[in-house]
This record gives sequence, C-alpha cells and structure tokens, in this order.
Amino acid sequence: MTDEAEEIKQVERANLVAMIGTDHGLASADVRSVFVLEPENRSKAMKAMRDYVGATGVVLVATCNRTELWASFDGVQPPERHIREDGRPLPEDPFLIAICEAHNVEPADYADYFVCRNNGESVGHLFSMTCGLRSAIVAEDQIISQVKHSIGYSRQHGLADSCLEVLFREAVAAAKNVKNNVRFSRAYTSAVEQAMDTIKEKGIDLTQTTCMVIGNGEYGRLAASTLVEAGARVFVTVRNYTHGHVSIPEGCGSIPYADRYKQLPQCDIVMSATTSPHYTLAYEEYAAHNEGATVLFDLAIPHDIDPAIAGIEGCEVFDIDSFSTEIGTENEQAIAEAQAILDEGINEFWGWLIRRSRAHEMPTGGMFFPLFVDLSNKRLVFVGGGTVALRRLRSILPFVESLEVVAPEVTPEVQTMADQGSIVLRKERFTPEHIEGADIVFACTNDDELNAHIAQLCKAANQLVSVSSNRNLCDFYFPGVVQYENMVVGISAGGRDHRRVRQLRKRIELLLEEEDL
Repeated sequence: MTDEAEEIKQVERANLVAMIGTDHGLASADVRSVFVLEPENRSKAMKAMRDYVGATGVVLVATCNRTELWASFDGVQPPERHIREDGRPLPEDPFLIAICEAHNVEPADYADYFVCRNNGESVGHLFSMTCGLRSAIVAEDQIISQVKHSIGYSRQHGLADSCLEVLFREAVAAAKNVKNNVRFSRAYTSAVEQAMDTIKEKGIDLTQTTCMVIGNGEYGRLAASTLVEAGARVFVTVRNYTHGHVSIPEGCGSIPYADRYKQLPQCDIVMSATTSPHYTLAYEEYAAHNEGATVLFDLAIPHDIDPAIAGIEGCEVFDIDSFSTEIGTENEQAIAEAQAILDEGINEFWGWLIRRSRAHEMPTGGMFFPLFVDLSNKRLVFVGGGTVALRRLRSILPFVESLEVVAPEVTPEVQTMADQGSIVLRKERFTPEHIEGADIVFACTNDDELNAHIAQLCKAANQLVSVSSNRNLCDFYFPGVVQYENMVVGISAGGRDHRRVRQLRKRIELLLEEEDL
C-alpha cells in the first residue's frame, strides 16, 4: 500500500463525519411524513440538532424519499454513538434523540426506521445517494439539485463548516460527472415521468383531458410542463395570485389555490406537489365537490392528498411510494462506471483533508498571500517562448497594455501574438540587459540553469521573478486564472499540485456560469 493510500485509510477512520437517516427503503411515506420541518422552523431546529450533538457543522437533506441529518466534528470530539450491529440506532443515540426532538416525536418509537453511518461509510453513502443510486427511481434527475440546495441552505444560515462544504461539493461534482458520462438503462427519470406512464397504461387520452396541478414549485412546474407537452389542458394553482408576479409554465392556465375544489368537477387528473404541512385536498371537501372518476397523484411528503380519498368510489390515489424502479442486471456496467467516478471524487475529499493537515504543518512563509495588482503600467518580460510561456501569456495578456518576450525560437502562437502587436518579441538569446528595468520577470525557458541564473539576477536587482522550473526560486506563483465578466479569480496550490489547480479552475468556471454571478 502506498503512503498516500495509507493516509487515506487513516482519515477514513477519523471521527470526522457522521449521519443518521431514514428513506423509502426503511420507512413508509406515512412515517417519513413525520420527519418534515416547516420552512419557518427549519433553521432553528437545525441549530438545536447541531448543538445537541456538539457538531461544528450540520446539513439536513430532506426530500420526498429521505430525511438525513449530517454532522461534522472538525477539531472537536464527537459524541459517543449507540448503534446496533445492523446500523440501527438505539433510543439513547444522540443523533436519534436530536432528530426526533426536532420533530417532536419519541426516539424509542422511531429507532427502527433509521440507520446510522460514520466516517468512510457515511462519505460513500453520500456520493452514491447524490448520483441517484439510492433513489426509489434509479438515477433520477432531481436528487443532485436537492443535495446542492441542502448544503446551500446550511451555508446561508451559518450551519455548514469547511469540511461539509468540501464533502458536499465533491459529491455534487461527482454526481454531475456520472450524469453526463454514464448511461443507465432506465424507464423513468422522475416520479412525474412514471406517473405519466401510469396514465397511459389506464388508456387515458391526455389530449382529451383536463388536469389540475396543485403547487408551483420545482416539482409542480415539472408536472405541469410534462402534461402540457403530452397535449393535456392544464391549470396550475397559485396562492394569492396576481397576474405577472408568478411564473406559470408555458401553455398552462392558472387558478387561485383557494378555488381548487371548485375546479375539481372539470378535472380528470390531479397532481399535487407542495411543501404544505396540511392536506391540499381533504376528504370531506373533496367528496363534496367531486362529480366524476378522478385519478390523483400525490407527489409530496408529507401527504398532500388525504389518503381517505382513495375510498371514494371511482377515485384512484397514487402516492410517492407508488413509484420506484429496480436497478436491474442490465445496469451492472453503468454502475461500475459510476462507482469509478464516485471513487475518484471520494478520494478527492480524503485528499483534501490530507492536504489541509499538511498545510497546517507548514512553517510560516510556506504559503503565499493572494494580491491583485494593477499591471497596466508595469514592464513585464518573459524569457522563453515555448508552451509554458504561451500558457502564461494567454492568461496575463488581458491585464496588461504590453509585454516583452525574449527567445531565439518561439511557438507559432507566440509568433502570431507578435505579428498582431499583442507582445514585443525579441528573437535573441538572453542577456542580462534584456531584463534591466523590468518590474516583473518570468523565467520560462527549458534550461534549468538559465532559469536559475535569471532568478539570481532578479533577486540582486530586487525584481519580482517567477521561475517555471523551480518553485523554490519564485517570489510569487503564477496562478490559475478564471475571468468571468468583471470577476477575476486566482487559484494557487503553492506550485505543488498543478492538476488540482486545473480541476478547481474548471469547477469555478462552471460555478460562475451556472450561478450567473
């Protein structure tokens, strides 16, 4: 085993990350409905859970399929866990107590519905869950954004620490990689899609059907758009509706939420997907207004539609647990490909912990302070015109009015820069006179001795120098640069890990594009 592999094994065993959770495989929709927090109470409850277990950070992943409490103990001692051999918590487990108290239920009544994971096992679970391998509908499309929203909520309310930030970031990045590069053989990508198939199996012609979608959140909009694309006439409920202030999916009509029961006699199909803690369709009101056979889809946890409505003659109710898929032997190759990607992301997380611990051990002066500098009136000289110089020239040209390159031979791209007037090119062998009066010098030749000589000259003249072949001779490190509109981000790993700098630069580019910052 390599030294790095042994270090990873050591951090995997560290008591740093732990979780407790229930999901569609452990508990019914009725049980899972107990563990849903109202939005106005969520932040306060999460802080109470964090304080109870003594964590430095917490994240609550709460979806239709699962509720999971994640905690990190970065530099602090975690509490003693009380867990059975099968992973289920005992009633006195602090994580179980914390999550049950937050939802006002007794731990002893719900211990059998939860599972606990620590350290390496918990990290592996998070990565697998985030890419949909643990979803009721295998590799479904919503889980990535749900996990991303969960860490974002903790960040917004000051509940996430750096450990959870990096862990969840790596899990989301790996899941996106799986989504873009692995092809699963699957019938559905969401519960909405499976509900549509159920409608077809019943022989319902959607082009002759009127549907009502209760809820205008992400899942409600997905349901409405999918129904419209299939040719249905669709009405979406909105609360306190004012024209122009609410986004309604294209092709849909809208009705005030308060008028939903009045709309029922005109509807053949109802889909409900809200975060309401109360029924959007209650039995008595529904029975009083419904005048025909109706198919209802309850896509929410806790239930939106009163289950008693299923007892009304002619009515069929499908809840979220009606929709699931088996992973299937045909996906064995896809699962192996996905796991390889996940393992790489998992190792990135452990590697970050290792690099962080090493950084803490570095003597003062081992890391350089990032400083953004106006280069427009500075004289910059590059010695060397090869591929290394080319990469740095491309990054720095947007920030300068002109710069000089000294090299007897250059790449075609560097020559083009000179022909276009972007740089001043001197096709000469280096002499000390070339850098006299320069503010900053870049030694980028393929001759280590010459680079060292240039560094010596610069230090004697109090000139800043960057040496591509020897980080120990640098006065500064050339960063990975991301430029997006008026934002500039510089990334450095102290000259040690160029691969990771490239990876991080790509992620930051994607982040700036996705978030439209």
